[in-house]
Amino acid sequence: MWDEYALTSGQMVRKRLLLLTQFFPPETGAGAHRIGAMAEVLSKHFEVSVVTLKPSYPSPQEYEGISLESHDARYSYGVKRTFAFNPHSGRLLLRSLREQIMTLRLALRALPESVDIVLTSSPSMFLGPAGLAVARAKNAKFACDIRDVTWGYAKDVAGTSPTMIFAARMLERYILSALRRADLVIGASRGITTVVVEGGVDHDKAITVPNGISTDLLEAIMQGTAGKVENRRPVVAYAGLIGYNQDLGVLLEAARMVPDVDFILAGDGPELALLKKKAGELALDNVSFSGYLSRDKLIDLYRRSNVLFAHVRSSPTIDATMIPIKLFEYMATGKPIIYAGRGAAAELLRHIGCAVTVTPGDPKLIGTAISDLLRNPERMRMLGLRGRSRVQTDFHREKLMEKLACALEECFARGPNVR
Repeated sequence: MWDEYALTSGQMVRKRLLLLTQFFPPETGAGAHRIGAMAEVLSKHFEVSVVTLKPSYPSPQEYEGISLESHDARYSYGVKRTFAFNPHSGRLLLRSLREQIMTLRLALRALPESVDIVLTSSPSMFLGPAGLAVARAKNAKFACDIRDVTWGYAKDVAGTSPTMIFAARMLERYILSALRRADLVIGASRGITTVVVEGGVDHDKAITVPNGISTDLLEAIMQGTAGKVENRRPVVAYAGLIGYNQDLGVLLEAARMVPDVDFILAGDGPELALLKKKAGELALDNVSFSGYLSRDKLIDLYRRSNVLFAHVRSSPTIDATMIPIKLFEYMATGKPIIYAGRGAAAELLRHIGCAVTVTPGDPKLIGTAISDLLRNPERMRMLGLRGRSRVQTDFHREKLMEKLACALEECFARGPNVR
């Protein structure tokens, strides 16, 4: 029998796994969805405890009045919360500094815990080094789940500035140094796994656990989006982070070209204020911003939408690694998708046959794709059916997370001989 278990008084004692994370339910963003499902599945295999923030995404004010004690009591594992943190406060450099301090404070809160395994999950890249420090201090194993290659994004936008290039290289070395010392690295896409292996992580210590959608959310979306859409005018919706990589100013330019279509942008992020300002400058009366939506309101937006849209900047790291998690929710709605992006995500959508893919950064192409798709109801129906069918069969997050549980069991069964 492998050594996850020890016999004490005739009973099996499971390994203690500490999940250190910035995001966690009741937040409903992509990170919280992934970590919530991860904790639930791993709790069937390990004695799980979660150390996380008070719910803060997109801002702590969204959760005023929620009883966290009652919310967390529903879990079969312990959840310990520390402080609230506004993730979008300040400019880029200040946000990075605040994020490092945040991960340090989380790590200090985790130190008193008795653990055998420490597992961290991005998007905060600084949780990797922080989690490694906790694991080594506790003589525990360390695993790191990577959703975003954030250090690679920094390298892509460094341009020709010697200072920015040097800073990006130092950041990359810092993060990869921690990942090379991990006992297991989990990539949320094959591209991410490839990047970390090319960065020096032992191939035998790297696995891919793709994103997906939880059974509960899948069923809620399918039920909530049933029925025919009755809109005065067609609705194109975007739901998710409003940040630099999403470059949604391009969608505003496209909206100006199709004034007979309504555009709804749902979500929050560091670029939201700039986007609203641009919409005002363009005098767009067919664009509205709904802000961050609760799950029920988001599902209602999906129900009211005719087309769902996503846009991602093109860069070497993004093209190779990024598959936005929102795409799986979009597919679950049974609605057609227009995706403006290159690389792994575009290839996946083309393979499934559930989306119109266009070159990012081109408002004219996007506007034309929207107009052409809305004129072809049968194509819209077929794209939606293909997406929903595929997500139902292949992208159940709980099934995907079982792969992570098995990998942890196999990896940590090897004891001190794990490299």
